[in-house]
Amino acid sequence: MKPELDNQSVHLYVRVYNYYKQLILSQQLAPGSRLPSIRRCAAELQMSRTTVETAYMVLAAEGYIISRPQSGFYVTDIGRTRKTAEFQKSADQKEKKPVLYNFASASVDRETFRFELWRRYIKSALRQDERLLSYGEPQGEYDLREVLCRYLQNNRNVVCTPEHIVIGAGVQSLLHILCPLIEGRKKIAFYNPGFRQGRAVFEDHGFELCDRKQEQPDVCYVSPSQATAWGDVLSVGERMKILREASEKNILLIEDDYNSEFCYYHHPSPSIQGLAGGNGVIYLGTFSRLLLPSIRLSFMVLPPDLLEKYQRRRDFYNQTASKTEQIALCQFIRDGHLESQIRKSRKHYLAKTKILCSEAKRIFVEEAKVTAGETGFVSLLEIFGAGNLREVLYRAEEKGFAFLSADESEQGIRLALSCAAVPVEKFSEALQLLKQCF
Repeated sequence: MKPELDNQSVHLYVRVYNYYKQLILSQQLAPGSRLPSIRRCAAELQMSRTTVETAYMVLAAEGYIISRPQSGFYVTDIGRTRKTAEFQKSADQKEKKPVLYNFASASVDRETFRFELWRRYIKSALRQDERLLSYGEPQGEYDLREVLCRYLQNNRNVVCTPEHIVIGAGVQSLLHILCPLIEGRKKIAFYNPGFRQGRAVFEDHGFELCDRKQEQPDVCYVSPSQATAWGDVLSVGERMKILREASEKNILLIEDDYNSEFCYYHHPSPSIQGLAGGNGVIYLGTFSRLLLPSIRLSFMVLPPDLLEKYQRRRDFYNQTASKTEQIALCQFIRDGHLESQIRKSRKHYLAKTKILCSEAKRIFVEEAKVTAGETGFVSLLEIFGAGNLREVLYRAEEKGFAFLSADESEQGIRLALSCAAVPVEKFSEALQLLKQCF
């Protein structure tokens, strides 16, 4: 029996995941059984190793299997307990538990955003009657692209002109525009595999996801300021190494500069695009963390060769971002509010992250290791000898927890916690309850 690979309604890795999940839950794969190696499974199913690896990673994250170094992947004993039987219910049968402590949220803390100020700029934009009577520019409003160009040059050393910038409603919408421009390239690798939405876009456009350590990609997607789920930042040396490798092997780089504004402990490293002089690198940025996730404004900077291709196709695309919000954001940036927003948000989230780490150390004492990420909102909590990951996650979900990510390490269990959506006054209560889950 093999996965139903003809089912085009779900991604390949999901089909592989569902296949092994059912074998484990039905006891056809007994606890302790060894799964086929990633290479063997990929060969038997005639798919990429990256697809199989992703499926195995999800199975491991949910506690169905465990990775043993130099040995392989083995089925855990979750099927032996009574509680595990409850996990066998399908997702649509299981009642969704309310999330009380959302350490997975990509939202922003309301204290960082001045709603009254933003409303003022929206109202000002709505008074531009004549301008709002027409559709927005397919590439984005020119005045917004002008102020973005100055901001990127001054703050991220990006090499561009307003003509190189494309505005869109979120990074995904921009990737849908980008994919046809690079259709001659077929293999893409992600330095940080956590960006599932981005991976899905490239798969939808026929790209093959590959492991850059095992085979050479045509395109590499890298997030230098969010290189791992734990908020690690690539140094200038590491960025230069990526550039050299890309140049030597003719690899096109896509730089997603997510979270670069939230660099807490040192001056933000220059963008890879800037280090490359604007050639061979596509630069992506967004305002979802700086402003509000509901303000869907992102931007893409195209290198000269792709800009020519885009301009030939530009009129086939409608603008996906709100024209009103583009007008408002343009004046917001001109008046200096973006810079002050960055300073305010950085200070707020750094203080919040420090409080979360301090509380975690106080409550878990020597039972866990707590590490703050270099950027963003993420802290890593590693609990020593914590037991079965799946059982822990079940108990945590019952108590109303959600996490950015969770996996098993040699020492125990690692949880990635985002402090953005949880109020500071709830930290102690939440961590005390979390400790009871282990």
